[in-house]
Amino acid sequence: MLKYGQSTMSRRGILQMGVGLAAAGLGARGALAATDISKVTVTGSKDMTSGAKFKRSGKLRIGVSNGFSGNTWRTECMASLRKEAAKHPEIADLIIVDGQGDITKQVNDIQDLVAQQVDAILCIPNSSTAVAPALARAMRANIPVIPFNLDVSGEQWCSYIGTDPFKKGVAWGAFMTEALGNKGKIVALGGLPGNSGSAAVWAGAQTTLGKGIEVLAMKDAYWQEDRAKVVMADLIVAYPQIDGIFCDGGQDAAGAAKAMLAAGRKLVPITGDDYNGILKIYDEHHQDNPGLKLGLVSEPTWESTLAVRTALKLLAGEDVPKQQIIEPSLINNANYAQYVKRDLPDGVFVDTDLTDAELVKIFH
Repeated sequence: MLKYGQSTMSRRGILQMGVGLAAAGLGARGALAATDISKVTVTGSKDMTSGAKFKRSGKLRIGVSNGFSGNTWRTECMASLRKEAAKHPEIADLIIVDGQGDITKQVNDIQDLVAQQVDAILCIPNSSTAVAPALARAMRANIPVIPFNLDVSGEQWCSYIGTDPFKKGVAWGAFMTEALGNKGKIVALGGLPGNSGSAAVWAGAQTTLGKGIEVLAMKDAYWQEDRAKVVMADLIVAYPQIDGIFCDGGQDAAGAAKAMLAAGRKLVPITGDDYNGILKIYDEHHQDNPGLKLGLVSEPTWESTLAVRTALKLLAGEDVPKQQIIEPSLINNANYAQYVKRDLPDGVFVDTDLTDAELVKIFH
């Protein structure tokens, strides 16, 4: 199983307003019209996977198991994947299957890709444990497996690509503690039920959330704005005092913020990622909501681009790191204007290798 290192920050280091995110071990970087991946820090593990036994010649067939496609992050992620694949003429066939949020369907999808004898399998799992046996079967069939965005249990995969959710949780917990002065009541919204990412985020957050922070409720919001708005509306009814909103996805954050506005509540400190919707909400409402503070850590949609490149390296017989951990962008009140895309839809994720013109075509 992918393991995350424990934080060694001091409490003083955590509780510095505006640097809580950086104190959690995540570095800031400036925004570009489209992210230049070559300038992003990606830390490869010392453990390597040998590509010798996976080397292929001729045209390649790449299978992609997307656990679900129920939000715009996945839409943008798959667009980056297709864009990268189109750059490589050796890829003759790109087979993308959608698990539709159903663990059983995703397992069956992976088994079908193995039966089709694809040359490599890229995977975003719905469940880190449930898909592991099917992906291990692919490895035994000499099909390299590259999980990305969400990890897979065990060791039967070649290279994991993504941010470190534990560190993100550490950062978000530190931010929320400082934003509330180590005292207040919060609610927490996560992604798909049972997903490894939300679990790791929350494990990290618990190391830095202050003792004066009371967690009123934790709810699955599926990383979907509309669902998060409904979930948050129920929480507003249940809890008259909500001082902060802890979200591990920007769609959840935007939905929750819209529910607060609809209920006539003042906006409060909130966490999330680089979802344009929450950036635009802050842009529009922060002057009338002085208590609104942003603590955002990006989840790059171009993880899929690195996954394609990693698969091609393995199929060329090259060695690759067992883990490739991406340093995300940090976005807060001070620098949000570098990232918000006022003329593009809410659904855009701004840490992307797609140009604005390409995003317009996707989200027209």
